[in-house]
Amino acid sequence: MKKFNGRQALLLAFAISTVSLCTALSSAVFVRAITKKSPIRETRNANNQSIAEGRRIFVRHCVECHGFDARGEEGPDLHNLRAGDRLIRQIITGGIKEEMPAYSKALDEAEVQALIAYLKTLRS
Repeated sequence: MKKFNGRQALLLAFAISTVSLCTALSSAVFVRAITKKSPIRETRNANNQSIAEGRRIFVRHCVECHGFDARGEEGPDLHNLRAGDRLIRQIITGGIKEEMPAYSKALDEAEVQALIAYLKTLRS
């Protein structure tokens, strides 16, 4: 094993530390890139404005089947939804065959997210 003098040992330690730091940083950037959230945002932090917009969208498109109180007439009661945002979005945009129309052409992504935010506020 080669012996290093003080200066060589310090330079070697610095080089190893630099390589380790660069590796850690590039790994963090890579992990962040592959786990970056999709444009579908969770509605936990929805603001009052988006919830109000969601209510307007609900009244415009959903009351015919779900009723003004969202307790269901032809469609199901929408209170206390336990489904995640992705599933709710999929149902809104894709519909349910022979039960609910798809709204992918009628609503843009911001409107879908506002509607989800509103639906998540409905509690019995």
